[in-house]
Formats: sequence, structure tokens, C-alpha cells
Amino acid sequence: MKYWNSRRIKKIQERARRKEVRNVSRAAALTEKHRTYTPGDPEKNSGLMLDALGLPLRRKLLKRLQKGGAMSLSKLADPFGMKLPRVHRQVMILERVGLVTTHKRGRVRMCVYNRAGFAELTAWLRSQSQ
Repeated sequence: MKYWNSRRIKKIQERARRKEVRNVSRAAALTEKHRTYTPGDPEKNSGLMLDALGLPLRRKLLKRLQKGGAMSLSKLADPFGMKLPRVHRQVMILERVGLVTTHKRGRVRMCVYNRAGFAELTAWLRSQSQ
């Protein structure tokens, strides 16, 4: 027969807490999966891209990358007069939906316009107009 002592109660509470943390992290991962570009799913990807392009700032950032080619995050942010964390947040959204790719070189984060993302969006829009 098991006795209900403080050690056993604490162990059961800890087990329940770990289970809750695990469930919360799974839910967060599932939400992030729904908000991320998935190759081969044009319906979902086009919705994500259109949502990302809804903000004028993101459209301006993409236009600047398209015209200027690959550039660092600080160079990308120069004409807008914004702090780097805000621009980084916007670029990460564009990267998550597949319109921009980034990589780090030392301390510098380089941003590159992704033509394949727009090609997919264009193909999806054409298929919807027919």
C-alpha cells in the first residue's frame, strides 16, 4: 500500500507540471509549423505570403532587396531610420514565408531576395484566375 507523504505528492505534482510544459511546447511547435513555408503546399504558402505582404514596410524591404541585390541587415534598414531589432523581426517574417533568405557571415546578417517564392505565388495566382 502506498502512503501519501509530502515526497510522493511533490513527485506527482512535478510529473503533472512536466506534462503540461510538454503539451504547451507541442502546441507552440504546431502553431509555428502552420505559420511556416512548406515546400509543395502552394495553397498554404500563398496565404502566408499574401499575409506577409500586407504590411507596406515589408513590401518596401522586398523592393529594396530586389533592386539592390543581397545586402546586410543594417544597410537594408538605412533609408527607413528604424532600429535593427524591428527590421530583423520583419525580415524574419519574410524569411519564414519563403520570400527572403538570410545567412550570417561573422557578425553580419546578409539578406537575399528569393525569386522562387514569388514564382510560386505567381503560379498560384494564375491558377486561381482561371
